Amino acid sequence: MKAIRLFAIAAACMLTAASCTKDFEEINRNPNKLTYGDIQAYNMLESLEYGIGGQYQYHAGYWTNNLIQYTCYVSGAVRLLATYYSIANGNWQSVWDSYARFASDADHMVSLATTEGKEDPFYEALALILKSTSLYTLTTVFGDIPFTEAFQFSDNLTPEFEGQEAVLNHIVDDLDKASALLAANPKPLNGGLDAIYGDSAAKWRKYANSLRMRILCLETGISDSYWTKIQAMIDDPATYPVFTSNSDNAKVTFQTVDPYTSQMGPKAITSYFDAYSITERMISLMAQKDDSGNDAYQDPRLVIFANQKGGKWTGATAGCLRTDFGGELDKKPAIMNVDVLHRDDMDAFIMDYSEILFIEAEGVLQGKLTVPGQTAKTLYEAAVTASIEKWAPYIKYNAKYREINASAIKEFLASDLAGYDKAVAGTAVCKSAEEMILTQKWLSLYWVGGFEPYTHWRHYEYPVLTIGDGTIANDYELPTRFAYPNYTVSTNNKNVKAALARMGGDNDMHLALDWSYKKKHGGNRNPHPLAK
Repeated sequence: MKAIRLFAIAAACMLTAASCTKDFEEINRNPNKLTYGDIQAYNMLESLEYGIGGQYQYHAGYWTNNLIQYTCYVSGAVRLLATYYSIANGNWQSVWDSYARFASDADHMVSLATTEGKEDPFYEALALILKSTSLYTLTTVFGDIPFTEAFQFSDNLTPEFEGQEAVLNHIVDDLDKASALLAANPKPLNGGLDAIYGDSAAKWRKYANSLRMRILCLETGISDSYWTKIQAMIDDPATYPVFTSNSDNAKVTFQTVDPYTSQMGPKAITSYFDAYSITERMISLMAQKDDSGNDAYQDPRLVIFANQKGGKWTGATAGCLRTDFGGELDKKPAIMNVDVLHRDDMDAFIMDYSEILFIEAEGVLQGKLTVPGQTAKTLYEAAVTASIEKWAPYIKYNAKYREINASAIKEFLASDLAGYDKAVAGTAVCKSAEEMILTQKWLSLYWVGGFEPYTHWRHYEYPVLTIGDGTIANDYELPTRFAYPNYTVSTNNKNVKAALARMGGDNDMHLALDWSYKKKHGGNRNPHPLAK
């Protein structure tokens, strides 16, 4: 795996992983070229947390939002991600390098935390969790990746790739080890550096197990047996504590002082938010019109997610032909909410409590899970409530706002936009309970987890998306994965070929990953008529 062991070159480099690949090949072959000095495990924590948080923000805003139709670019001839035109080797390389580097750094942090005489179980556990977070993203974006033979540097420059299920299960094993370490409530040798949970072993343990449940849920796309493993977690909360409120949410808290500022803040990006429009599909799921086409009712989160440009909630058509861009802009589509999201101290969301509830709601609906005292409906409504309550405090950054209270949430849960019973009856915007649960989960993942909404959509293909006529660059199909970078293909060709043979396809953006809807069903839920 192409990865680099960087952790203290410069603050800017720490927080902008894609720009840290200079001299990469030499560092990969000779990690001792870097002078580490008397490094302790805790010296690596801040760069990892802020680095991963920053990349999650950047990849959510720039990649995921466009891939799965939260936003689209209809402002010119560049940044054509919504038509899949601007996705190429350099992009794959950047994403591959970013998460491989974070995982490599975390792996080195594990080594430091377990060095004789310097043992630090608290930082060992955190390092295992951060490594797991990064490798989870890497495998869900690319597919098969190295795991057991990764990060051996000159001892093994051509590591073997392992299948996705094996990699995910390795990650689960590491999370179990981290959880066991944290169960003893270890104290860090040097505290006060943790930007996620403020040195709370209990909260880190909840995140480890919540990530574990996310992974097992993904693997249900491979085998129903993974629902049994989720049920075991529900039945044994002492061994597998997970998020129980929004106070447990995993997020990196950025600041207004360099180098701890958000990658999506005004110092880093100036015109980004005005350039990307909210899609028509997202607006259709969050806003209702009256018979005259005027705004009638909106999801309480919409004014936090987006800003109107023309006095009404309108969206742009994702994946449309470039010749239609002018007409789309004439509609004055909404844009991302610059006042909320474009701040130096905007939080980077890694995983939310609502996701646990959505997983449980899905499992109960399918008859795969039993949650004491709960039904699919009560779990779903609790999940939507948690998502709204998570976002509610951010409305204060709007110039004009009205507090989101319990009454507003209750009204929303009874509306055509979110009403569970209405979905069952086929009278809501979603025509089944399954579609409603998974569509609301999609909305709850806005700006969460980097590529996680992209992973969620490929797993279920809900909400139903329309692939536009301008997406010929990927043969009218939403990309199913990112391809392995050319460098990796050329330097580790034998193992790349073996991985592609195991996955059953070419190194392109049509190859279905093992847990995906396309793999399970042999095609997409709503294919374009011209798709191959």
